[in-house]
Amino acid sequence: MRKFLKVFFSLAVTIYFSTTMFYCFVAGAPQNGKGAVIYVVSAAGLSILFPAFTCGCLHYIIYLRKKLDKQGK
Repeated sequence: MRKFLKVFFSLAVTIYFSTTMFYCFVAGAPQNGKGAVIYVVSAAGLSILFPAFTCGCLHYIIYLRKKLDKQGK
């Protein structure tokens, strides 16, 4: 149950930051044309990658810390 909650809150935080970043990026988007589509798609990709990468790094650090603690015992 604890692992489920950790994964759930990580996903919730990642989704929250992704949506806020996407909203901020799209607020300055061009109004029309092919450039607007490329801009929105790029903003969506970037707003998903940054929080997901940060979340992945934090989980990897926690994993390595647990691994080091097991070796020390």
